[in-house]
Amino acid sequence: MKRIISFASIVLTTLIAASFITACGKSDNGSTSNNSNTSAQTSTVISAASEAEKDILAGSWKQTDEINGDWEWTFDGSGSCSLKGITTGFEGKGTYTLDKTAKTVTVNIEQWSDQKVYEYTLDDTKLDLKEKYSSYHLIKQ
Repeated sequence: MKRIISFASIVLTTLIAASFITACGKSDNGSTSNNSNTSAQTSTVISAASEAEKDILAGSWKQTDEINGDWEWTFDGSGSCSLKGITTGFEGKGTYTLDKTAKTVTVNIEQWSDQKVYEYTLDDTKLDLKEKYSSYHLIKQ
């Protein structure tokens, strides 16, 4: 899925850049037009493409909960993650895959017997991860 999104972003960026280049051709009176905003517009398009590729979970997230204990998730932005049970002493490393379309994140921690697919809700600095048997209410650190 990441490859498809990356490929689509590259194709889109290339097409937009090509349209800017052709828009700067000769005008009807024979002089060459020069749009000083072209560079800024191209930069904005590239930034927008980069934002689409940005991993929205990247960083550290913490849950403080009297019932379920304190937990800290860390997502590196490249598919690796760690989970630390601050009150339980649990420490695990693993991998994750983010699906923005389905609003799910699939997590595989080495110590777990199977992977978990969490539905996520992200609201600025608050992240909720929910699956059938567990949930986390996390705050960005």
